Amino acid sequence: MTDNLFGKTLAQDLFDPIAQARAAGAMAIETPICNRPYEEPKQYWQVVDLATGVRTEPKLLEGRREAGYFYSPKGARYESSALEEEFVRLECVNEIRRRVRQWREHGYRGVTPVTRRLLEHWGKGKPERELPLFFCQREAVETIIWLHEAHAADRQGLTVETVDGEKVALDDAHEVFRRYCCKMATGTGKTIVMAMLIAWSVINKASYPQDTRFSDAVLLVAPGLTVKERLAVLLPKSDNNYYKKFHLVPSGLFPYLDAAKIHILHRQEMAHKDDTGKRGVTKLGPESDTAFANRLLKKQLGSKKRLLVLNDEGHHCYRPRIKEAKDATKEEKDENLRAAQWISGLERIHEARGILSCVDLSATPFYIHGSGYPVGRPFPWIVSDFGLVDAIESGLVKIPRIPVDDDLVGSPPAYFHLWRWINERLPAGQRETGRRKAKPEAVVNSAEPALLTMIGNWKREFLDWASKRIEVPPVMIVITQDTELSQLLFERLTAEHFEFNEFVNTPGKQVTYLFDSKELKNSEEGEKAKDAELRKRAVMNSVGQQDGPGAQVRCIVSVSMLTEGWDANNVTQIVGLRAFTSQLLCEQVVGRALRRRSYEVGEDGLLTAEYADVYGVPFQVIPVKATGKNSSDPPPPTTLVRALPERVALEITFPIVDGYVTEWRERVVCDWERVPRLRIGHDEPSLVAVKDVAGYRLGNPDIGGPGSVAIHDRIPYYLIARVSSACFRIASGIVFHQVSGTSEADACRRSRLFPQVLGIVKRYVGDYLLFDSVPTEEVTLEREQEKIVNVLSEYIVSDTGGEAVHLPKIDRKRPFGSTRDVQFRTGREVVETIKSHISHVVLDAPTWEGSVAHRLERLDCVVSYARNDHLDFVIPYVDLDGTPRG
Repeated sequence: MTDNLFGKTLAQDLFDPIAQARAAGAMAIETPICNRPYEEPKQYWQVVDLATGVRTEPKLLEGRREAGYFYSPKGARYESSALEEEFVRLECVNEIRRRVRQWREHGYRGVTPVTRRLLEHWGKGKPERELPLFFCQREAVETIIWLHEAHAADRQGLTVETVDGEKVALDDAHEVFRRYCCKMATGTGKTIVMAMLIAWSVINKASYPQDTRFSDAVLLVAPGLTVKERLAVLLPKSDNNYYKKFHLVPSGLFPYLDAAKIHILHRQEMAHKDDTGKRGVTKLGPESDTAFANRLLKKQLGSKKRLLVLNDEGHHCYRPRIKEAKDATKEEKDENLRAAQWISGLERIHEARGILSCVDLSATPFYIHGSGYPVGRPFPWIVSDFGLVDAIESGLVKIPRIPVDDDLVGSPPAYFHLWRWINERLPAGQRETGRRKAKPEAVVNSAEPALLTMIGNWKREFLDWASKRIEVPPVMIVITQDTELSQLLFERLTAEHFEFNEFVNTPGKQVTYLFDSKELKNSEEGEKAKDAELRKRAVMNSVGQQDGPGAQVRCIVSVSMLTEGWDANNVTQIVGLRAFTSQLLCEQVVGRALRRRSYEVGEDGLLTAEYADVYGVPFQVIPVKATGKNSSDPPPPTTLVRALPERVALEITFPIVDGYVTEWRERVVCDWERVPRLRIGHDEPSLVAVKDVAGYRLGNPDIGGPGSVAIHDRIPYYLIARVSSACFRIASGIVFHQVSGTSEADACRRSRLFPQVLGIVKRYVGDYLLFDSVPTEEVTLEREQEKIVNVLSEYIVSDTGGEAVHLPKIDRKRPFGSTRDVQFRTGREVVETIKSHISHVVLDAPTWEGSVAHRLERLDCVVSYARNDHLDFVIPYVDLDGTPRG
């Protein structure tokens, strides 16, 4: 669609800010923000025709974007780039929108006088309140009120499509009690919506005690303790309650809130008690529904019946269809168990007390993998939808900026899907597969350039905030694949020699935090594990707050997406260092950075733009749906290839070799005639163009569309990097690579060898490196240092002559591989085996592989054999540019 943004001149002019400004200014178009936040959206950006999946020139269309979602029939167990997603309209939501708009325009026909007064009050701005309520907040509440109070004829004919494709009436979409869902993007004010719904129901019930449409008994359910504590603002007697803070109730009606009975639970409290099978004389057996409800509700709600239930983050509340999916992750299995506990608890309460209505508030009300439902399909009881793209276009959240170009001229840009970019370039023995994780050390080294580029961008923002005397710093979040990777990355960012000392922790001042399930259990001396967890959660929950323990946090490394309800508004950068299998997961991660800091309105009535830079999260770029294939065609047949237990005697094992070392004498020299030159900077972006997300984008990201381009580079890093320090680290790496023992004799050998090796390294860096449009400071990157270590280790030899002795390095964590680990499915041609532990040989090239297998089966000298397919048997080597291969 557009040529690469960077030409040869710009790449050469790396330090020229004028060239950068020219590149950025040349691409500046309108902002993605095109709607006022306090009015119904009247325009939307179209950059793709959703009917055909064809990109179009960016257009600002009149009207409102239809509610809908992207869905992949293949499910979310694929890499994002391989998904084939199609746009599915939420027909019921769009119809409800239309009817509610008419109802609003006609003066809310059929509502009570109390409801009318509240609705009119919520539509006012100053002097009633400092800022008006957002349109999306009013629309969500209006929709729930309309479903309860509008004339029955106005609500006729509303049908939804269930996850099985069946058309049913809206009120039959849920299982036991009436349930609706308001889908609202993170940062659009769901807690205020809950306060508005409570005020509507409670004040109406106090005014019209006999009206069965209302309740003054409200049960709030949160996904965890953190969110539960935050919901205390919904208690009218709370000092900081939202009813007064946002002036949600006219002063004359506020006393009616005193009649409210409100109780807040989190889903872990809804566990059903059953002492059957336990030791002891007294056994009560399974807890009855009445006993369950009384235990949870009696103290706060008394014997109240017909409850209004509000589920915060309600996407955690559903009943899985299957007990446990075999390929679900532990995280997914745990989530399904907790989701079942939540919905089961509400059903028991409904049986004992009765639930008048249940309203879910959620940004992502979709089924997850392992639930038994189609992955990524929405809850069928969604009645209103104000999604993230709508929130961006209304200015309610920060605008994510994603990589759209770089000076490697690749498509997509390297840092767009960082995990895939890294994994594809790792040696075969270090890369992630379906059966093993990527080697964490290799991932951290490969991710270093992207991290340093983003940290440099963070530092510019940090200095800017400091100059404006903003009391909290900007925060960067790194989301990793697993706890081992997060630990290594945390150690790298906080090491004493780390170039950006703004991230280095010092005694009494911790600014970088590791936040995952494993780290939460670590306690300081004399501290209980539970107290340590509470302390660390308190830090995370107060990030961005001037008076909290997390006020000065600058960087967070985390495996999870942090807690639900985490509302820090000073997150400005996110780096995703993990696989992303769906747009739902991308939205959950990016949502951690999108809460605005201010709501300043410009002269045009639009909110001023705020930004969050994102690497590695392929957000809102939906891969183009494949065409030309009938979706009803059955999938091609596959064959299960596996190790057969009955043939364990034919098992073949082999060592997992991580590399090699060469035994040295006391004096060393470099074979300068043979040592190769290395190119530095040719395979890693040094300039990255990021651009605003606007509208739905199909295929790879591009620099077209609304918004402005910003240029990221590593100049802040180059200014503090030291080539001399890199030479010392390279020499040390080479020496320890060869003499790794811990004895005193080994230490003495290293001290004698180090000066010799350091001299060789300095000469090599000065005379033998070729820099491709990057400064010499690029050599300070650990990935480049690793290449130099690999090359020079091969060409530094003992000066006493004689043949060098090469010794293998065995992987410490997984010293041996085996044919017993093989199990996969294939659609390729196969032949069955007899002499192999593995059931089949897969034929990539039947003309010779089939004949080889046939011959091996008939040779008397062959006891056992196996094709090296999914075996992870790799012979490592280093190519001429110092890159490890295998």
